[in-house]
Amino acid sequence: MYNKQKEGIVMIKNYISVKMVKAEPCKAWKDFKGHMTGDEGYKIYYPDGYVSWCPKDIFEAQYLELEKEDTITQKDVCNFITSTSITGANHEIIETSCKNGFVITNFYNMGIGKENHERYIFAQIYNLLTFLLQCAKSGFKGNK
Repeated sequence: MYNKQKEGIVMIKNYISVKMVKAEPCKAWKDFKGHMTGDEGYKIYYPDGYVSWCPKDIFEAQYLELEKEDTITQKDVCNFITSTSITGANHEIIETSCKNGFVITNFYNMGIGKENHERYIFAQIYNLLTFLLQCAKSGFKGNK
């Protein structure tokens, strides 16, 4: 996909966006691109004052609810983890799956113990979510 301009061809580039929004469950107040008035969804409040509506299934697939506005909590991390399993012929691999499909795989050391492995994985997920929160608050260039 591209746009042509007088000087030549401008390629459309890929971008990642992470933003912090406020939202509340809300029925659609008008018809939106195939969604009817009264459909379940969320009213979204953006930092610049813009307000929009999003269908429930799309919103819940794209946004992660946080317990607090300015920090990642233990509950946030626990809610982000969907499953943990120990696999391998000798139960030597521990895999933790997250809501977004990301899987963290670590070799399981019986000497360290399952609890220590779970703490390590918890800390990894906490750090990743804290990174995302900072990007949402400050952008990728830190100049928000």
